[in-house]
Amino acid sequence: MPRVTCGMPVYNAETYLREAIDSILDQSFEDFELIVCNDGSTDGSEAILQQYANTDSRVVLINHAENRGLIETRNEISRHAKGEFIALMDADDMSLWDRFERQVAFLDENPGHVLVGSRILLIDPDGHPMCTLGIKETHEEIDSWHLEGHSGAAVCNPTVMMRMEAVRSVGGYEDGTACAEDYDLFLRLAELGKLAILPDVLLHYRQHLSSIGYRYNSEQRQAIRVAVEKAYERRHITNPVRLHDEVIPNRNSAYAYRQWAEWALRGGNAETARRYAWKAVGIAPWSPRAWRSFARAWTVRGAM
Repeated sequence: MPRVTCGMPVYNAETYLREAIDSILDQSFEDFELIVCNDGSTDGSEAILQQYANTDSRVVLINHAENRGLIETRNEISRHAKGEFIALMDADDMSLWDRFERQVAFLDENPGHVLVGSRILLIDPDGHPMCTLGIKETHEEIDSWHLEGHSGAAVCNPTVMMRMEAVRSVGGYEDGTACAEDYDLFLRLAELGKLAILPDVLLHYRQHLSSIGYRYNSEQRQAIRVAVEKAYERRHITNPVRLHDEVIPNRNSAYAYRQWAEWALRGGNAETARRYAWKAVGIAPWSPRAWRSFARAWTVRGAM
């Protein structure tokens, strides 16, 4: 039996799919299986996946004739998993070569932890770097962040490795939390053991306009609220903290490009910052925010 099962849901991901799969198959830690679930893709994803399954015995392919959604797909991967640990992976990201090695070592050395993630490098659709993220590292910091209901999980989902026994013990992913099913799972796992984030970057996390955080922002916010309220009830928190209700603007393309420009500035990546600041101005020339991003991209010293 492999020590690690890597689970990768796939839906119309042909653009980045080979990069994602290759980053897993090239891991320095070799005792793993890769379960890829094609969730009713209508592009060339199935053909790509079949090619890998035919040529590498570590690749296990599950095919859905119709799209069933992430919750059912992730749970099906878990049902087929043979590993002691399950590593999550998305079909548009890239894991660094030593990710599994580092995470298995951490879980072996820390039996009280049920989950470990890592810092990430944000990249744009073409793979250009923006900045690193991941400032919460300890269980207490991560769980407190989630209980406050922030708009994004403290743990980046495709960086995660979990104990398979723990995932099954809490019942896997639950219906009713679509768009925030990972947030909900992290809250339930935190009631069973500890969560941690390694301080080094082990994944390149791709930003693009078709991702859930951009397409389904309002649905995600509502699902996070549901997940947090359920956690309060399970934990018998009678005087909960006020949920973090920050105002999130409509995440259209102009908003996304401004945000990418700001992230690239934070990371000192001037060329990327200027590219997206220019795109933001082109889409929304009436927006003062777009012009502020544009000015910062060309004048901030860190971007020179």
